[in-house]
Amino acid sequence: MTESAPILRLTDGVRFASGRNLYSVAPLRCFAGQWVAFVPSGEDPVTDPSGALARTLVTLSPPERGTVELFELDGYHIAYRDVQRLRSRLGFVQGFGGLLSNRTIRENVALPAAVHGKIQLAEEQQLVSDAMKVFKLETVQDLHPHLVDGYTRWRACLARALILTPKLVVLEGIGDWEMDKGQGIAWKRLLGYHQRGDNLICVCASRRNEGFQSWFVENGGTLVEYTDKTGTPSFIPKFEGA
Repeated sequence: MTESAPILRLTDGVRFASGRNLYSVAPLRCFAGQWVAFVPSGEDPVTDPSGALARTLVTLSPPERGTVELFELDGYHIAYRDVQRLRSRLGFVQGFGGLLSNRTIRENVALPAAVHGKIQLAEEQQLVSDAMKVFKLETVQDLHPHLVDGYTRWRACLARALILTPKLVVLEGIGDWEMDKGQGIAWKRLLGYHQRGDNLICVCASRRNEGFQSWFVENGGTLVEYTDKTGTPSFIPKFEGA
């Protein structure tokens, strides 16, 4: 991948299914240093499509139509070994879920380092300890997910997603934003990560949220609308067409 190559490229009018509904995203290219929020156009969807879109972007659920390229690779037409290598460069935040119930918060956060890190145990442990401190999870690190609140679980999901400093981070939903309007630990850390300038962050929103959208744009973000297949996908012009 060259320095000027897009981290994410959607072509051919990517469509993804959520329940019985089919949604479409216009062609686009996104580069390091950007962050984008995908928001549904029009009225709020009957079913939450954010998870389906997020999984389509991180090679977990193939699109109904179109091509999803990550780091110039078609994520759904490469060998399994290459997919695993690709995923080591991704961070995925699964809303308030996605933590393994039989592992502690610390063990959950450590998973990407243990599976993809290819580093010595001492370095792995230091990475995890740093993440516990940065996301203020030290006091709950030995607890299992069901013993902490949703706010804490979301912070743990974000800490896990960022532990290997991925070049692409995809979020399912906006997590705890409505609780603290972007002033809490998690969103401040995510904003700081974006400001590094060497990564792309994609937020897949389940519905329109004017407060979040205003905050996001004020902090350098760009909005891209997705819609059902009967409508016309809206492409926000800050991004370069594919």
